[in-house]
Amino acid sequence: MGNDNKDMESGFRIHNILLLESDFKRVPNVVFDDPSITHDIRIEGEVTVNAEKNIVSVIQTLHFSQILNEEKQISATIKMIGVFEKTGESVIDLENFGNVNGAAIIYPYIREHLTSLSVKAGVGIILLPPANFTAYNK
Repeated sequence: MGNDNKDMESGFRIHNILLLESDFKRVPNVVFDDPSITHDIRIEGEVTVNAEKNIVSVIQTLHFSQILNEEKQISATIKMIGVFEKTGESVIDLENFGNVNGAAIIYPYIREHLTSLSVKAGVGIILLPPANFTAYNK
């Protein structure tokens, strides 16, 4: 077994993953253990392709709310951008890469940011479920 990194190459390289927007709000008295609490989780994505430079930019926005009796107890909007470059041969085109792979790469950073904000806000740990971006883009 050698140290050949060729087996790990995907044909894409990450240039950057950056936080564009972060907004977190909570009410003073958040209820934690009521079974009627609901969560609204929406993920939006936008892919921009520069085919000449083999660059794809993916903007992903998370909208999260915790609701009790029609009152938003917690709300958050987190927007991040990932910039990727196609570096070799790949069976996936730039737009499909952005919609599926790029989105899947950015999402854990958004999950971590929301978890960190929730801990700092004293509302416990908010753990978003994993997301299947292949299913989102069918």
